[in-house]
Amino acid sequence: MATLQTIRSKGPLLVVVIGLALFAFIAGDAWKVLQPHQGKQDVGEVNGESISAQDFQALVEEYTEVVKFSSGLNALSDEQTNQIKDEVWRAYVNNKLIENEAEKLGLTVSKAELQAIIDAGVHPMLQQTPFRNPQTGAFDKDMLNKFLVDYAKMNESQMPAQYAEQYNNMYKYWSFIQKTLVQSRLAEKYQALVAKALLS
Repeated sequence: MATLQTIRSKGPLLVVVIGLALFAFIAGDAWKVLQPHQGKQDVGEVNGESISAQDFQALVEEYTEVVKFSSGLNALSDEQTNQIKDEVWRAYVNNKLIENEAEKLGLTVSKAELQAIIDAGVHPMLQQTPFRNPQTGAFDKDMLNKFLVDYAKMNESQMPAQYAEQYNNMYKYWSFIQKTLVQSRLAEKYQALVAKALLS
């Protein structure tokens, strides 16, 4: 009974304290919603370099489009999407680690080296492109060059939307292949250097 009397006598003070606590709780959540999520946009860090959620999502979307284009699918399952995210993260980490070490050593991949890989036409990634000779099934650099010339001259307003979309998808696919070839060649050069250093 004495406890209830004490609570009743301190009633206005309790109402003010509880009101302030509720206001602070609600205001804190409102502040988080209204403010940009500084520091919370990063999905990971490699060698002290952070990658934002937007950049990672862009990499995932790029690879998703490549998978859709190469497999002829319009949509992917949740399991496939999760596998793509895992693969993109693994590739991102590997590439960042190798790029960091290669930069310290002065290793680069020149445009001439990339062109030599394309001219040789034997890299496994090139065999997966649509630029293959119908008779032999081998990569055909002339088909690639013809496509690139046609794409450069393409006027989307004067062609059916379906063809324009197909050309754009093929160009994005080729850009991804080029980027991956450069990363692959840089990794090969770095690994060869490390292997020779260990042997000597």
